[in-house]
Amino acid sequence: MSRKGEPLVTVTIPMYNNERFIRQTIESILSQTYSNFELLVYDDNSSDCSFEIACSFRDPRIRVVKNKRNLGPEGNWNRAVRDVSGKYVKLICGDDILYPECLEKQVAVLEKDSRKRISLVCSQRTIIDPDGKPIIKKINLVEKGRHNPTDIIRKIIRMGTNILGEPVCGLYPAALLPFTNGYSARVPYTIDLDFWMQLLKLGELHMIDEPLCAFRISDESWSSRIGDMRYHQFIEFMEQTASEKTFEVTDLDMFIGKINCAVHSMTSTVGFKLFAGTAQEEGGL
Repeated sequence: MSRKGEPLVTVTIPMYNNERFIRQTIESILSQTYSNFELLVYDDNSSDCSFEIACSFRDPRIRVVKNKRNLGPEGNWNRAVRDVSGKYVKLICGDDILYPECLEKQVAVLEKDSRKRISLVCSQRTIIDPDGKPIIKKINLVEKGRHNPTDIIRKIIRMGTNILGEPVCGLYPAALLPFTNGYSARVPYTIDLDFWMQLLKLGELHMIDEPLCAFRISDESWSSRIGDMRYHQFIEFMEQTASEKTFEVTDLDMFIGKINCAVHSMTSTVGFKLFAGTAQEEGGL
């Protein structure tokens, strides 16, 4: 539990070359209806003006740090959660946004969990383009309410995709961090989902059935940079998950999941390429 005078929530942004979007990301956090938070921004030695833009905000809740050298996603994400003061933690990439009631509604779920059984609160999310316009207004792959971890993990395998959402979707207790191995980019495409799996070993999932945040698709995003590797990397993640007996993943789960993973990978890769091409044409590149 946070000590007296400390924020209840730590929102942290591991940032790298996000000058195009970081102002909107920070503004969305500062506009929350819930105000008892600190905002930590860790710039991974960007070569653009991301750091200067983040430093331009004059809000006492913000602290901006620039790494002396580039640590990469895994190193910077782990640094971003190393010195949190809040009771709860939310990590946001430097191009995503929160809708105004996100923190208020997610914190309320964890504060009402008197028996401390919930290790992760997620919400549905909207998919937006570089201009912030909705592409898909609501991604809904998990029903609202509490879920048994094993059921959710088996569903992730069968669906062959991340049904919980990106880091911006989740809020979790800071007290659980020492019981995880942190963010791992051993399989880069599933760095966020791997962390969700670690939290689900420690408790239940609660899903809020409304979009409280937005995940941005652009040719600068981490997901788009992974590109055509996503199929092979998700299969690797599935195999690693299935090897842990506690998850009770069956051969049938894996068979169905590999088919669905191929479909998701093909459609998302084509979508990213078409989107990038359209963006370049509109930008006159």
